[in-house]
Amino acid sequence: MKDSFGRNVHSMRISVTDRCNMRCDYCVSGDKLQLRPAQELLSLEEIETIVRAAGTLGFDTFRFTGGEPLVREGVPGLIERVGALPGIRKLSLSTNGSLLARHVDQLADAGVTGLNISLDSLVTERFRRITRGGNLARVLEGIGAALRKDRFTVKLNAVIVRGINDDELDELASLTLNQPLTVRFIEYMPFGAWRAGGENEPDPTISTQEMMQVLERRFDVEENVSGPVGEGPARYVKIKGAEGFIGLISPVYQPFCERCNRIRLTSDGHIKSCLLQDDRFALRDWMRGPEYSYSELVMRVRDAVLLKPREHSYSRGLDMSTVGG
Repeated sequence: MKDSFGRNVHSMRISVTDRCNMRCDYCVSGDKLQLRPAQELLSLEEIETIVRAAGTLGFDTFRFTGGEPLVREGVPGLIERVGALPGIRKLSLSTNGSLLARHVDQLADAGVTGLNISLDSLVTERFRRITRGGNLARVLEGIGAALRKDRFTVKLNAVIVRGINDDELDELASLTLNQPLTVRFIEYMPFGAWRAGGENEPDPTISTQEMMQVLERRFDVEENVSGPVGEGPARYVKIKGAEGFIGLISPVYQPFCERCNRIRLTSDGHIKSCLLQDDRFALRDWMRGPEYSYSELVMRVRDAVLLKPREHSYSRGLDMSTVGG
């Protein structure tokens, strides 16, 4: 359906849990996630009902996120049920990859065709430090399993932070040379443990323009190429002769709000019409109360789309882990 600015909003990003088996510095600001009690999370049946309501409004693309979605039991089954609903065009999953190898067959059988996998470093100790305990070998195993399945569009997401992993741009880009995957470099938004400091401290955010300059010093980069199928925010380039693609995502220096086609459902039952706004449409408690009706649910999802803002104005106090960012 169209929002009030004429954008075709047809994609929903669904956080199925706030739990995660990593604690990535750019996602979580403290040492521990502030987890909600299980009863405060939407049930899988409630999520399915909200998806069904969105489908009646023309939503046809759904991405399942967390936290880490694969830590919640029953998620592949939920995805399969969603895929059986009329009009569904694309199902995808965002994951840290640590549990992917053991679930890749289930996800394929459930109808998932797109996998976004976080990969912020190829250096074992650095990866462990960024994720606060993550196992790089296990993530690489999951990526390999996904590629061997020959079913998924595989995109590797790297949040690039000055002084943390910006020296790995070349190595990460090289993954596209001989593999059918996309590496997407994402500008760091100053949330989590690496929030921007005072005016005398270096800006941790590196623009995608700077990233391109680094890549062009090492590779023969072709611009204005058609990337993998999708309607996401990335601009795609390609190393000449490479099998895969490089994506550049610029939420800070080149916001893509005018092309935004999605809303978000948080794990505790709020619809956010913009990731970086505080506006929330509460559904959970109302759905569990005596005044709930399915027709009203459809209207509430519709209202969230119609009230989608023209552009974001993010708060540095936000933790990405709270919204499935």
